[in-house]
Amino acid sequence: MPNEPVPVSLIVDDGAPINLMYWEHPFEKHVHLIPNGFLRDFAAVCRRHGAAGKFSVLPNPSGLGWIDQSVNYVPAGHLRTFLDLCRKDIAPRFDITIELLTHDRAVDLATGKMLHVCEDAWASTATAEQLTDYIAFGLKVLQKVGLPPDGVTSPWALGCDNEPAYAEGVARAMRRVGRHRFGWYFLHCLGRKEPRAPWVAWRDEASGLTSVTVPANTDDPFWATQNATTARAAKAAAAEGADKMLAADGRTGRVRELFDAGIPITLLTHWQSLFSNGRAAGLAGLDELFRRINAVFGDTVAWIKCSDLARAALRA
Repeated sequence: MPNEPVPVSLIVDDGAPINLMYWEHPFEKHVHLIPNGFLRDFAAVCRRHGAAGKFSVLPNPSGLGWIDQSVNYVPAGHLRTFLDLCRKDIAPRFDITIELLTHDRAVDLATGKMLHVCEDAWASTATAEQLTDYIAFGLKVLQKVGLPPDGVTSPWALGCDNEPAYAEGVARAMRRVGRHRFGWYFLHCLGRKEPRAPWVAWRDEASGLTSVTVPANTDDPFWATQNATTARAAKAAAAEGADKMLAADGRTGRVRELFDAGIPITLLTHWQSLFSNGRAAGLAGLDELFRRINAVFGDTVAWIKCSDLARAALRA
């Protein structure tokens, strides 16, 4: 019996109508609004190469407002178009996940006010019940805008120091909001560590409710494009990133290592890395990386959503 294709998925973090770097790195110069034309271009690249995976949509980006209502400093038409494009062009090929609520300060659900602590610090001492409520709130926001969520993404390393409670919270929130029989989340970045296939992180033996974690087995190869001072430097950073993932001849790179080991090729990047502060160098680099993957491996790899990787872990 021939070997099964090696699965490959693209993990895109920090999806929003804004550039989170503008708020999280205020001492650097970053473009604030990401044009919706860029979202169209990203969708076209993925469609052309058959790429699939996971795309985060923040319920309350940088704490500026709920996307089912309004977001401060974001024109209403811009937000509407962003959500419409996510529904029509992104969701068919990608799992849509929350990235908690704000990717910034935590929200007091009782008052709706921002706390003076970031979400990762808040989550480090939260109970499974508190995490369930918090995650479920974000899932419901995405449902309201017509983007039924398929999973959960951690901002930063949120949950690493409280993972049993976090994993339980993910599963229970997905059950509460979508009646799912299991939940899955992206937290672990293994780009410079021993790669792994997704694994079961938590299970309630009585009910069978289960949580699976899907790791990224690469670093973000295009992160450096954000702070390039010239278009040429951004292009060079993107080219270097693509080469680190897979050389032009297909013989070296992290993707080659993962393929040879038969481990899922889960590629990590960020929305702002692809945008590259308006230069789109990261997206060009991704386009080339996709071309190389398909040219080198052909039908020995298969593009799938992260939720499909999680389901495979349930069967393992």
